[in-house]
Amino acid sequence: MKQIPNSFDVATEQQLKEHMMFGGPWRGPLIIRGQGVYCYDRDGKEYLDFESQAWSLALGFGNQEIMEAAFEQAKFLYHMKGGLNTFPRLKLVDKILSMVPDCFDRVSFEPSGSIANEAAMKISMINRPEARYFISLYHAFHGNTLATSAGGWHATKAPRHYGGGIKYIGFMQNFVRAQNPYCYRCPYGKECGKCNYLCAEELRNTILYGVSGPVAAVILEPVQGSGGQIPCPPGYMKRVREICDETGTLLIFDEMQTGFGRCGTMFAMDYLGVTPDIFTIGKAMGNGFPIAGTVIQKSLKGFQDGTDDNFTFCNNPMAQAASLKTIEIMQRDHVPENAKKMGDFLTHGLKEIQKRYPVMGDVRGPGLHIGIEMVRDPETKEPDVQLAASIYENALHNGVIMGLGGSSPHVIKVKPPLIINEQQCSAFLERFEKSLQQALQDRR
Repeated sequence: MKQIPNSFDVATEQQLKEHMMFGGPWRGPLIIRGQGVYCYDRDGKEYLDFESQAWSLALGFGNQEIMEAAFEQAKFLYHMKGGLNTFPRLKLVDKILSMVPDCFDRVSFEPSGSIANEAAMKISMINRPEARYFISLYHAFHGNTLATSAGGWHATKAPRHYGGGIKYIGFMQNFVRAQNPYCYRCPYGKECGKCNYLCAEELRNTILYGVSGPVAAVILEPVQGSGGQIPCPPGYMKRVREICDETGTLLIFDEMQTGFGRCGTMFAMDYLGVTPDIFTIGKAMGNGFPIAGTVIQKSLKGFQDGTDDNFTFCNNPMAQAASLKTIEIMQRDHVPENAKKMGDFLTHGLKEIQKRYPVMGDVRGPGLHIGIEMVRDPETKEPDVQLAASIYENALHNGVIMGLGGSSPHVIKVKPPLIINEQQCSAFLERFEKSLQQALQDRR
């Protein structure tokens, strides 16, 4: 094997880690390489990657076509400021608009998803200049910048303590929260699909009666990721669209995690049958290259001058070339369809395991956007954070990388690359059940 670039010994690793400042949890080993759905640590141990590295590697590690596309672009340009256009930038605008309803006509590229969500908020304020407020849902997550932190769960006591966002919350108090459609834990005690979407009616009442002034936009994730893999039912989303139209409120879909095939369609709005006014994209968009975007409808005013939304790294030709190739592969190889097929396979397999282990309170999709909610008792549904953490650690030992919920750390997130096959899914199911068995034995 080739010499790993910039490598060093374990002692140096331990020393350097002391100086690495990182605003998130340290979980797992030092990874040195990856290929397909597998990655490898410094000792050569192989891991099935079932979190796609923050859900970004939809086509897995080391995709040769994407690497070649980025390398070929780098021979000509690998950085440009925002004010100058490039071929890949304009071509990517055209490609994205060709994939969405005709009512969308403009795209802004950003260096990260948080910034793309802030761009969506800016557009909302441009079009609703009299409005000061935004509404997000309980357990929402829209990023880690100052403004997006204010709209997420990590500025609340959702995880049983105030998260990092609370330190900066004085910067922006313009978010109001509304009940999310958490069907497994319905706060109204109703059965999913037979509730007349009371949570949507609460959203309507919040817009009309719960905010001291007009609301610029409702921002939501079609499937809440960090908040616990909570899918918004199509009927709920259709009612939210009606409410926004009725109240003159813009609707923003944060499709960072759901976009580019993960739910079994290219975008979540495709299977939901609901069109927002603005939607944001990122993560899988560049298969690991840093790129995100904000897409708006024709009826909206966009950015007007050079100070509205202009970042040093908003125009990355390499990332744009990587994104173009990623989308080409997804369409050519029917990757969203594979996500639907493998998602059904995995969900069925997990539900079979659930029959043997009722501590798996809920298994939910859609597609390869799967959550497993661990509980102490299936009747009381008391969250079991300790069990989920133990399964996570055992899975690492057994060669599987998964995710854990942010505001709901008792929820295990299963989100592999969308190129996964049945054999790899079966290997995961076997290792997951083994990890669950070990976790239960450890607790005795």
